Amino acid sequence: MGPIGRFGRFFKDARRRRVLPNALLYIFAAWVTVQVADLSIEAGVIRLALRDVFVAAFLGFPIALIVSWFYDITRKGIVRTPPIGARLSFDGSLHTRDYLLFATLAAVWAMAVVYVHTPEPIDKSIAILPFDNIGHDPNNATFAFGMRLDLQTQLQKLHDLKVIARESSDRISNDLSLREIGRKLGAAYILRGSVERVLDQVRISVVLIDAETDTQTWSTNYDRDLTARNWFDIRNEISGSITDSLQASLSPAEKQNLVTAPTENFAAHQAYLLGTQRMAKRTTASLAEAVTYFQRAVELDPDYALAWVGLADSLFLRMTYAGLPEEEEFPKVEAAINKALELDDSLGEAYVTLGTNQWQKNDWAAAVAAFERALELNPNYAHAFRWYGIVLRDLGRNEESLLQTTKALELNPLSPIINMNVGYALAGLDRFDEALVQYKKVIEIDPTFPSAYETIGNVYWERLGQLDEAVVWFRKAVASDPGQASSPRGLGFIYLDLNDSERAEFWLRRSAEVQPLFWLSNLIMEPLYMHRRDEARALQHARKNIEFEPKGFATLAHLRNDDLRAGRYAEARDRYERGYPELLQAGEPTIHGGNFIAAIDLALVLVKTGEQQRADMLLDRSLAFLPTISRLGGLGEGYGIADVLIYALQGKTEPALAALREAIDQGWRSAWWLYLEHGAGLDALHDEPEFQAMVSEIKADMAAQLEHVRAMEANGELEPIPALPEK
Repeated sequence: MGPIGRFGRFFKDARRRRVLPNALLYIFAAWVTVQVADLSIEAGVIRLALRDVFVAAFLGFPIALIVSWFYDITRKGIVRTPPIGARLSFDGSLHTRDYLLFATLAAVWAMAVVYVHTPEPIDKSIAILPFDNIGHDPNNATFAFGMRLDLQTQLQKLHDLKVIARESSDRISNDLSLREIGRKLGAAYILRGSVERVLDQVRISVVLIDAETDTQTWSTNYDRDLTARNWFDIRNEISGSITDSLQASLSPAEKQNLVTAPTENFAAHQAYLLGTQRMAKRTTASLAEAVTYFQRAVELDPDYALAWVGLADSLFLRMTYAGLPEEEEFPKVEAAINKALELDDSLGEAYVTLGTNQWQKNDWAAAVAAFERALELNPNYAHAFRWYGIVLRDLGRNEESLLQTTKALELNPLSPIINMNVGYALAGLDRFDEALVQYKKVIEIDPTFPSAYETIGNVYWERLGQLDEAVVWFRKAVASDPGQASSPRGLGFIYLDLNDSERAEFWLRRSAEVQPLFWLSNLIMEPLYMHRRDEARALQHARKNIEFEPKGFATLAHLRNDDLRAGRYAEARDRYERGYPELLQAGEPTIHGGNFIAAIDLALVLVKTGEQQRADMLLDRSLAFLPTISRLGGLGEGYGIADVLIYALQGKTEPALAALREAIDQGWRSAWWLYLEHGAGLDALHDEPEFQAMVSEIKADMAAQLEHVRAMEANGELEPIPALPEK
């Protein structure tokens, strides 16, 4: 008998012994078991890995087949299979269904073999917790901070790893288990370490832990002389061990990066570490210290590219937080970042700083290119994703903005500012309920973060038109940080909308006292005197404001109105050209989130200077841009009643009134008095009865809300006003 005949005989005997139906029954039972195990593991009922359950089922399959060959399951129990001839119902012939049954079993077995022999992919995500400073000298804490920072900086450049940002790791409570830490941070592995310095010797200990099982993957100690070469050699060895353990695939450039050192001057590196520590605090004093340390680092090693990036970043932040003049500070920032890129054009951190500078100058294309390059070089840099999202939001690319900020959140899940940015992106898509949830999550992460309270207040103010509720949240913001100027400034503007200029002045002056900057005092007092119709004093502040900030569209519009009344059309045009030259350059202008309001306001000037075609182009392009953003953005970023202004300037009265009706119904109230009672763009609507009725409607609403605010204050329902901090 040939092989085919023997196989046929074997298969007929297997069918007689009912092996194949029993095999299918086993497969079904095994499948049910695996599904139950999967659900149990997800619910945390059992600890046995799902893969182990599958392997056990796989190994049990041949045993089940052997048992089925010799035994049958009958009504009388399990009995030995009778010999051939005992089952007369079996005629020994094979049918199509038999071959199909055999093919099915073979396919299932093949898939199981492939599954068992396929390595399970490793989750290559890691969080580096703060290193401990062993010893009694607090000055050595810089070394513990430094080794962790250097590892973070190096590993986050690797494309095959997911590296959680330091900011989130810093916020983890020591009371949590490693499994809880891993799940909270979204990290499969945790790196812990300690640094001990004795004179010129350093001991560094590290351990890599599987967060889910709380088991050590590896651990090691290093005892070396404290030199720059030894320091970075240790860093490189630790990084290499991590990439080996996580089976990370590295490009040739990434492999080279793992054996390089950013500087050979350890004193310069110490200064860099101290500057980084100070910069993280984000106070005016700490940023000044950071600038000093970074300057010291580049003096000690002029070729230290990362230190030049640190200097650029600290200068940029100091300009923002301390309100230093941009015309003086920007050249310093640009010089530092250009030097960094000249020394090393592969630093993703440098391109992030470059991108923020381009964003500040409204060079959107250059900013986008810089952030995309930063992410190519540093795929784990959360703030690169955050800034990229900000630029995309300004360009009206809101879906893309949400995508980028969500990526930032995955890398830095406990960052208040990134959680805020996710909320901003959601608001840009009109998903305000989700945005509010996101802002409140920020308060859970950091109850002392005033911007979260303020942003929630902004949603109620600018999006929902509930100024009384906005006051509640702004008062919470003031209470959370009595020394910041933004929240009292916001309260001042809210009270102007509520038609209470006396209370508005109280909060505006408090803001100026907290942050006594020349330009800020002028900025906030201009609308106060406009509201009081003290035009002389309002213009006095406006002229000072425009010298400091030539792009301030509200001040530009205010000065424009004065110029139009006096017939100074050319002067008004020149002022817009200084602030927004791209709107008057030859060719078709690009309208975006940073210039569409100025474009609409400029159109009225161009009509007076005889440039009707250019005016029509600006209005048409601005109107086309508006659908890319929300009407009421909740952060001063919506277009408000920009469509009303465009229609009014185009002489389209009915569409203008319809758009105003829609805005009011949706909750538009922010700066209503400025546009409806002081703006020149709506002059054509003032005599319309429908327009007058809508103005009266808003005034009545503001009066009712102001009464509610005063009642809440009288009843003690608002946060007490804290004393000003001592200077």
